[in-house]
Amino acid sequence: MKDNFFNKKISINFCMLLISGSSLFGEDITKLEEITVNEVAYSKYQNEAKPELNRTQISKNDTAKSIQTFNKSFIEEAALQNVEDIIQMSSNTVYTGDNHGRTNDISMRGFSGVPILFDGVRITNKLAHPEVYNLESVEVLKGPDSLQYGQSSPGGLVNLVTKKPIKESLAKIDFEVTDNPSYSPKIDIGGALNENKSLYFRLTSVFKYDEGWTNSNTDTNRLFIAPSLSYDINDNNVITLVSEYTDEKTPSNFGTYVNSNGKLVAPTKNISSHPDEKFEKIQKIVGFDIDSIYDTWNSNFKYRYIDYKGENGNVMFPFMYQQSTGNLSRFFAIQNQEHQEHALQYTLNKEFDILGFKNRFTIGSDYNKSYSEITMFADMTQFSSIKLTNPNYGYLTNLKDHPNAKDMSSPKTFVENYGIFLQDNINLTDSLIFSAGIRYDEVKPKDSQKSDATTPQFGLVYHLNPQTTFFTNYSESFTPTTRQDRNGKILDPEKGKGYEIGVKQKLFEDKFDLTSSIFKIEKENVATLDINGGNTFVYKASGKQESQGFEIDLNGDITSNLSLITSYGYTTTENKEISNKELTNVPHHTANIFVTYKLSSINLPDYYIGGGTRFIGGKYADEANNIKLDSALIYNATVGYKKGNWRANLSVQNLTDEEYVDGALISDARGTRVYAGTPRTFLASVSYKF
Repeated sequence: MKDNFFNKKISINFCMLLISGSSLFGEDITKLEEITVNEVAYSKYQNEAKPELNRTQISKNDTAKSIQTFNKSFIEEAALQNVEDIIQMSSNTVYTGDNHGRTNDISMRGFSGVPILFDGVRITNKLAHPEVYNLESVEVLKGPDSLQYGQSSPGGLVNLVTKKPIKESLAKIDFEVTDNPSYSPKIDIGGALNENKSLYFRLTSVFKYDEGWTNSNTDTNRLFIAPSLSYDINDNNVITLVSEYTDEKTPSNFGTYVNSNGKLVAPTKNISSHPDEKFEKIQKIVGFDIDSIYDTWNSNFKYRYIDYKGENGNVMFPFMYQQSTGNLSRFFAIQNQEHQEHALQYTLNKEFDILGFKNRFTIGSDYNKSYSEITMFADMTQFSSIKLTNPNYGYLTNLKDHPNAKDMSSPKTFVENYGIFLQDNINLTDSLIFSAGIRYDEVKPKDSQKSDATTPQFGLVYHLNPQTTFFTNYSESFTPTTRQDRNGKILDPEKGKGYEIGVKQKLFEDKFDLTSSIFKIEKENVATLDINGGNTFVYKASGKQESQGFEIDLNGDITSNLSLITSYGYTTTENKEISNKELTNVPHHTANIFVTYKLSSINLPDYYIGGGTRFIGGKYADEANNIKLDSALIYNATVGYKKGNWRANLSVQNLTDEEYVDGALISDARGTRVYAGTPRTFLASVSYKF
């Protein structure tokens, strides 16, 4: 890191001064409330906390957007092991793969590339497979929303809220096993370190060993540790130091293939590359938050540094599947990736009256500087073939065995992102809230031309009564591109525009939430090949894509014993550039339900049973809409026990062992490569809280 990095656009000293005292606004101060973290009742999925992804600090009910929150109680009871399984509980949301173990690819309301934030901080390079055990909740926001976080998909965004230091003593151990087989011990401890509880900490750690469900010879070994520390500087200001360390080795995952009818060509356990391959990842995250809370204003400053190294050494990369013969040709390759990033974010919220109207004003700024480098060698002069139905993989070669391997490495890239936004929420009456905001962003790759974007957002909320709220919004998003036109000029950013109208309803004595909306999203300036450009890699920003649909999300308690989370979404899409064909990997219908029932009625108050179903409609794998992937219905079931400090759970995922496809990675003359869903898995867990 260069010495002048922090001097370039943002001064931490200035931000510290800005939040250090109450004299800035000349008002009485309010002490920070002491937060006590208690175990939530295990059948309560409703989450009333203000979503962290909303930098305005305004409640979900006063926000003119669709937001869902999945809390720790739901994650534990449903025994969900992956972030994508949690996110997919939201309507019109699907998981399409993990890009060879590097990312979690999420599509929402018809559009892919949904960013995943960490504690409300946007990181430009996606980080795959976050540790679920370290999460307090997962937040999902629908529709274009570049106002608060800059570049993003028009489909929406996801925020992962991690566990934070607590003042009350906590010591918890967990142990999980599956039938793969796998085992995973976990710990979660925290509490105050001094008598007046001004210094307090949290530590979560996970080790996982998993032999997996494919025919790979590589086992998963994962070590995760996340220490954090908070200090109450005074009654109004607190600083929190955060860190994460992940060291993981997993099998390589290049997916499998379907035929021209969209049917899997081989058992999903048969990998398409080589069973001796491995993907190794080391990821480090460090940073801090400084929070200040006063009577009518609050501020937050966040900094994160991310260091990521991923190595796919010695792989047989799947290249072409021939349906007529069943042969899959592969070539030798190596790909290693390094990524470092500095992410800074500042937010200031202030309440005041103008002409008798209550205003909640927010100003925020962001700065990201990222460094990326890819080292890659590939030998496409010789190919090795296997039959996926009965593979004979042979010997896994290395780079020394391939003197003709071509160096396809990318030079180190440097990209800076700047952004600033203003937003105001105005109470026109006690029931009517109008919001308006605007953001300016600038993306500057080193030794390349910059791109910029201005994105507005407007919203209106009307509280018909304390239980019923109507809302509508218009919002925009942008995504920069590195594609060039025939003159060597970087194309303008892709832009998204969204229109939405919906209702939020509280039911069953306000213990149950319903959110429903209809929407339309337009995406413009999509990079498409310029067939008149004289070069295969020349593009033009002429593409236009659209999606529209309906969705409903429900969560909470129906009775004191019965709780559920459920959703349904309907989406239609059109690719205007390709004869209004549907977008790939987007089903028309998605539906989810998960229910738990506490067995108090039969005198077993310490036991609960639960179950759920996920439906993924059929979807196209290719842009021409010639290959359609089948729909899938996946069942889950669970039974649990909780009494005092003990908790136990037995669950099964994909109860009927359905073979299905998450999404297509590529579909062209070389075949259609897809990611298959996880087969039936039994999981048992036990935990004890000291």
